[in-house]
Amino acid sequence: MIQKIGFSFLTIVVGLLMVHEANANPGKIALEIIKQNCVDCHGGFEVNADVDFKLIRNLRHLRGAPELIDRVINAVSDKTMPPEDSELLEEQTRLTLIDSLKAVLREIEFDKTASSGGMMRLNRFQYNNTVKDLLQLKQDVFALPEKLITRHTPYLKDQMTEMPATVQVESLALRPRAGLQGVKPFPKDSRASHGFDNQDDVLTLSPLLLDAFLRLSVSIVDSPDFTPENVGVWNELFSAEIDTADLEGEIRQRLKVFLRRAFRRPVDTETLDRYTAYALSHHARGLDLTGSMKKVVSAILSSPRFFYRSWSLESGERQFEIAASLAYTLWGSCPDDTLLDLAAKGELADESVLRQTIANMMSDSRVERFMDSFPVQWMQLETLMAVTPDPTIDRYFSLDGQFPATVQMVLEPLLLFDTIYVEDRSVGELLAPSFSYHSPFLTTWYDGNMKPPAVDAIAINQENEVRGKAIADQQLVVEARRKELAEIEQAINNPVASGLAEVDLAAGQAAWEKTQTEKIAGEAMLSPWHRIGPFPAASLDDAHQRAFIDEAAVDLKKEYGEKKWELFEDLTDGKAHQLIGGNCTHYLYRTVKTEVARSLEVSIGSDDSFKLWLNGVLIGQHNEVRGLAPDQNKLRLELAAGENSILFKVSNGGGGYGFYFRANSIPLPLPIVAALKTPGGQRDDTQKKMLADYYLAIAPELREVRAALSLKKDEMTQQVQAAQQQLDKLPKPKSVAEHQADAQRGYDQHVRNLLRSQHFTRVEASDPRFGGIITNAAMLSMTSGPKRTHPVARGVWITEVIFNDPPSPPPNDIPPLNEEAGPADLTIRERFAAHREHASCAGCHAKLDPLGFALENFDITGRWRDSYANGRDVDATGTLMRTYDFADILQFKKSLVSENDRFARAFVSHLLRFAESRELEPHDSVVIDQIVARTRADGYRLRAILEEVLYHSVQ
Repeated sequence: MIQKIGFSFLTIVVGLLMVHEANANPGKIALEIIKQNCVDCHGGFEVNADVDFKLIRNLRHLRGAPELIDRVINAVSDKTMPPEDSELLEEQTRLTLIDSLKAVLREIEFDKTASSGGMMRLNRFQYNNTVKDLLQLKQDVFALPEKLITRHTPYLKDQMTEMPATVQVESLALRPRAGLQGVKPFPKDSRASHGFDNQDDVLTLSPLLLDAFLRLSVSIVDSPDFTPENVGVWNELFSAEIDTADLEGEIRQRLKVFLRRAFRRPVDTETLDRYTAYALSHHARGLDLTGSMKKVVSAILSSPRFFYRSWSLESGERQFEIAASLAYTLWGSCPDDTLLDLAAKGELADESVLRQTIANMMSDSRVERFMDSFPVQWMQLETLMAVTPDPTIDRYFSLDGQFPATVQMVLEPLLLFDTIYVEDRSVGELLAPSFSYHSPFLTTWYDGNMKPPAVDAIAINQENEVRGKAIADQQLVVEARRKELAEIEQAINNPVASGLAEVDLAAGQAAWEKTQTEKIAGEAMLSPWHRIGPFPAASLDDAHQRAFIDEAAVDLKKEYGEKKWELFEDLTDGKAHQLIGGNCTHYLYRTVKTEVARSLEVSIGSDDSFKLWLNGVLIGQHNEVRGLAPDQNKLRLELAAGENSILFKVSNGGGGYGFYFRANSIPLPLPIVAALKTPGGQRDDTQKKMLADYYLAIAPELREVRAALSLKKDEMTQQVQAAQQQLDKLPKPKSVAEHQADAQRGYDQHVRNLLRSQHFTRVEASDPRFGGIITNAAMLSMTSGPKRTHPVARGVWITEVIFNDPPSPPPNDIPPLNEEAGPADLTIRERFAAHREHASCAGCHAKLDPLGFALENFDITGRWRDSYANGRDVDATGTLMRTYDFADILQFKKSLVSENDRFARAFVSHLLRFAESRELEPHDSVVIDQIVARTRADGYRLRAILEEVLYHSVQ
């Protein structure tokens, strides 16, 4: 016992001595710890990770390697060094090494040339917002699919300190609102290595992009939407009305104000003169004042002084550069007049004024643009918009092509960030908040029961039996009624054969035949129509005038290319008949026979024009655009005895097309006419039967009995219809499969309605497995593949976003994971084992795998699962940073929360990189430590962190 106490006391004493030595000579103690613990792997017989501590022989060498110091601090902080196969440093030694190296960094006199001067262009988001603010446009300049959240509830515009219980928001990323008509935007900007699109190393300007800027500036002022109603500064900048005869003075005054805002700094006289002269030159060429001002504004928007941001500690305009930096970070736009006035007075050099200005800007409604850009890019949420899980695995994710699940999922982490900002909460709550905002869709999604209601097969089959019997019984009733109706119809056709009338029809038939034969002798007989066409033409007039066939001598056997005459017996006279085609012609041909020469009146309708020939002679025509109607024209045909020919030409321009023809022809059917014209002694049996049947159908002797039967038929027809209607109304049997399909369709529509919901309600985090920026459907879906989860991708996301410690790219000689190799019952962890065993991969996998596999209970779309599709249980155990053992997601999240200081530092790093618009350098670690230290006591509240970052970003 005495020995244990003595050892512990000795450990404490040694620790205190190391701390004292670290404070007195941090470089010396750091080199000593490195020499004792690191040189074997980094400078002995091997040099791992391109780190050779043998080259760091003294404090001067150490101070000359700030990048190395930064790497060592990060590696030792997250306990990835020493590696897994070595013992961890004793905790006091580890902390001493970190503190000592940080102290060395603070001692270094850094060359800050990279951060003290430079230039970069505006990105798409900044360009749109800047032009929109400068011209006070009522809509965006161009569509912005990069804006992932549209807030219909104005909680960022009312300086609220508490979020509403329910908010109306939506994501229009896949169907963004249109910008000004005719505007030609430049392409979306590339993302830097850590996701931000405002970084100076990617915002370059190629010749093609410069040309795009020039075309864009012209298309803005030339847009049909660029009107006094849509442009708020129209009266002060573009109005053609002036109150002075001094045109040059008026233009100069307008441009003086606008140029200061557009170039974000004072404008010298030479520049003002040049743009004034440019406007005057256009006015002198005949453009009015409005057009001339449009030309000069277009020129200003295409100037590098507009679309480039520059900064330099030696420029003499540092105050204006600070104003621009703050505005583009918080507002994504140019500084307003208030900021420019502060810069002009030099007041932003005063710390108290600068901090108050930052606070005022953070309360301005334009801070929404910061919320539109930083959290989206920090959490890499744009990746989610391209996620398309295999529909055979999850059919509901992309059920609605216009509203996939992504547009609901992406709003949850963004609303969480908004709430942390509005309510000024600790950034640590981003990891494990006590609340979340859910739409009805997300609530259903997380519940996991995404299935239509079950159907009761037994009840369905029983009901089908009842329905089937009722249908069968009613069918018997219908059939009985139809049988009775058929008997009545048969009796109507032949009352004599049915025994309902005893009449001799021979005398009546003979008298009828004699009368009809006498009538036929003077009547004309028209044959059915033959038709050919359509023949294409250039126009209606061309179709009407041109002869496509020999119109004076028709030959029905002659063919015209692929067109030939065809018989159409269904073209009944006295009806409108439709034709097909535009700018074309159809011909119709028939014959008319008469025993004697006689006149025949015909009534014609046509859409559009017509011509009519009788026996090869044109006897009538009409050419105009008109719709088809009966009796539009009437012609008198003088028929010769014997056979006559009629050629009817119908032409069309466009639209409807058709014809109408009616003549006083014989009402009797042609076969009856032929039989009547045959002498009685020469008729064959067929003709005799035909005449007998025809007379039987019209015999006046049977009129009374048929009238009585017709009444019975009407009554029975009504009974048949009633029975049939009753049968039709009976519910039909539906199979279990049909009921299941109906349920599925109904549930699909329900899900589609949920996917279009815009209302999100604040809910308590009743299930701690979900919630926060890690365990939400958005992050979990975008780090998965279409068929399986990707633990490594999830691990990489956590190291990049949560810890700001992105891994190195994988070695080129490592093949991708063969997902088909091995037994089908392997878990994903087991399939990855081979990669982990590879020497080149072990280091990264040791850091990434525990993070990714901790999330394996979440499937490819962020829903909970206890086992894989092959039946194997999910193994989510692991160790975080070689310190926190966890058995499930709850313990993993608790471990992350335990590293709140580390997360806060990483968050500050991301935010500083965004504010500085550049990659961070070793000297920035000192600034980050200062910000972390200053905000720690208040629990790392978001607004406090943001204010400190903004303040330090402009120092």
